[in-house]
Amino acid sequence: MKLLFVYNADAGVVSGIMDSIHKTLSPQTYECGLCQITYGLVSMDKTWREFLKSLPIETEFFHRKDFKAAHPSAAFDLPVILLSKDGRLSPLLTAQAIDSQKDVNALIGAMSQALAGVGIRASL
Repeated sequence: MKLLFVYNADAGVVSGIMDSIHKTLSPQTYECGLCQITYGLVSMDKTWREFLKSLPIETEFFHRKDFKAAHPSAAFDLPVILLSKDGRLSPLLTAQAIDSQKDVNALIGAMSQALAGVGIRASL
């Protein structure tokens, strides 16, 4: 069992720079709430990183094209946080749920609640 975090963004240095500029200049039109909440201009939010380290479950991260290549038949609105169990993917937090979070602490709360619902206890 593991968690898959799928960003609605492209991989690469140039894409990362363009995303940082977009998040800063026009956050209301930026397409990836997961990136918006969990990343600053150049690195992952420290509180989020510590939360992820505390999880008793393996994590894997994908940009949209990499996810599509790895899971061609999967069809989820992005961004999404998925639970992978026995080869099956199920949404833990949907794009709508992620996008409704105001900040990293709210996202951690939503994640902790969703994980508890599937019997996984997050301890930060």
